[in-house]
Amino acid sequence: MARRFRWLPHDGGRHAVPVELVAGADGATLCGLAVTVPSTSPPRHPHGCWPTCPACDTAWRRAEGIPLPSERRRASGPPGRARAATAFDVHITDRSEVDES
Repeated sequence: MARRFRWLPHDGGRHAVPVELVAGADGATLCGLAVTVPSTSPPRHPHGCWPTCPACDTAWRRAEGIPLPSERRRASGPPGRARAATAFDVHITDRSEVDES
């Protein structure tokens, strides 16, 4: 699956930009910051480990159809509360239910 965005260190954070932006191109991050893609590779660890921009992360997840972490927690319900079983939750606890023929 091809992604429509990539991550770029810029202005003290890790921002998402369209993959079409090539070195030297002017554009904007998903959070709206103006950016010129550098012609040199971004810094590597540890200098390239900048915090992810929350606005870019949210926009990227929405565009890619990826649930936000808060949506995943909400879908599974509060801790300690029962939730409906899914196909991934089904398991047999009583061996008499198994057909071993």
